[in-house]
Amino acid sequence: MSKCNIILVSFIFVLLFNMGYPGDVRFSGMGNLSLIFQDDFHKLDLYDFAGISAGFLKNDSISFVGLRASGLKELWEKDSLTYLTIGQAIPQRLTDYAPVEAVSFYEVIPQFNLVPCELIYVSRQIEESYGYFGNVSKPQAWGVYAGYSQLNRGFVDVEESDVIKTPSLAIVYSKSISDNFAFGLSVDGFLGAFTSADKQDKISLTPFGVGSGISYNNETVSLGLNIDYHYPMFTYTHTWEEGEFKERFNGHALSPLFGAVVKFSRITWASALDYKWVSLGGSYDGNDIGGLKINSFSVKTQILCEPSFVRITGFVEHDYKKPVYTDNTDNIWFETAYKNYTFGGGAGMVLDIAKVGIEGLYKSIRAEDKLSEETLRSSDMSIKLGAELGLIKNFFIRAGYNYGQFDPDLDDIIDADDCIITNTLTSGLGINFLRNTRIDLAYNYKWAKTDLDPEEKITDHIISLYLKYALISESY
Repeated sequence: MSKCNIILVSFIFVLLFNMGYPGDVRFSGMGNLSLIFQDDFHKLDLYDFAGISAGFLKNDSISFVGLRASGLKELWEKDSLTYLTIGQAIPQRLTDYAPVEAVSFYEVIPQFNLVPCELIYVSRQIEESYGYFGNVSKPQAWGVYAGYSQLNRGFVDVEESDVIKTPSLAIVYSKSISDNFAFGLSVDGFLGAFTSADKQDKISLTPFGVGSGISYNNETVSLGLNIDYHYPMFTYTHTWEEGEFKERFNGHALSPLFGAVVKFSRITWASALDYKWVSLGGSYDGNDIGGLKINSFSVKTQILCEPSFVRITGFVEHDYKKPVYTDNTDNIWFETAYKNYTFGGGAGMVLDIAKVGIEGLYKSIRAEDKLSEETLRSSDMSIKLGAELGLIKNFFIRAGYNYGQFDPDLDDIIDADDCIITNTLTSGLGINFLRNTRIDLAYNYKWAKTDLDPEEKITDHIISLYLKYALISESY
């Protein structure tokens, strides 16, 4: 198999592990549902759904401090391979701004889409206020998200392991301009740092960025526009007996985002469009090695209908990414187009003491190697069931089940009949006994088998925690 095919196959397997877990502890307990119901980090609004900083003002009405975290242990029984993960050690943004070398290097490490580990502080002033001298303070909101994640990959009874550490910081601010307009500012950055078990390979990727946006809001329609700028810095260091050699990339990334939300009494329709342009220049041991340009976009839309106690939703998303890597003479040696289509839907009910739901997701994945004119395809399907029961006031129990089937139909590289079957049992608790305080706990047990290696058994243990303390005088 060619180098490009290895990268493409591995990229597809990374996508397999990237589906199935929402970034919300409550939903992780009730079947990993992420479409039917809304919660703190899953709202159909300009901020959560579209990523528009100006939408942060309307995102919620409560000031709070919070902590959310997750941990995972995955064991590959036959290979004695283990993954120990805290939070999202390889967030999607890391590979968004990475050169091809980084994608191929991280290829064998799954992107576990877990609840981030972060401390959160959010301050909101919803009403217009007046100072002692009559000065007017417009409604405003700002938030700080300080996170840390780590992943260890190693083998049972082996002391050393590969390690990825990812500290992060994000700040968002939004303020009302008038009754219908608001603007937003954001600053974010993280450091993805990889160290191999033998300490010979080290990788760091640091995209620092700023953003600004504006939104228009009335009772029915919300529109938002945002522009982000990042400066990615990538360094790959390899230590030989002869010495240390470094490969570096740095450059610029621009990302305009557009979002729209339409709300009627029983229907909410949210849409978002995100485009990314990345241009990086590279050097090896001080010599020019060419550059990388990435063009990508993502468009998604979701409709949620809430007639009476019933919930019905539909979801569609299309992702496109095309990295082009040239050498120092502008010859193209890597050009691949990744095209993903996701279709989802679900139905649920909200009763006095219970919430129940079912969701289905289907993902079509396509990778086109432009140089060798080869196309690799795969598909991923999942069914999710979940429920939340409030047996007594302010105490909730949650449970769910997921079934997944991943079919790597890769044009004679892997047999078409081979597939990976996954099963996941979920459980959780919600506790609101303490004044102004919310506590969510979740545990998932996942097991998988593959026709590619029937003797291999993969098991996951996933725990998640969310603590929220509302900074208000009333009971929360």
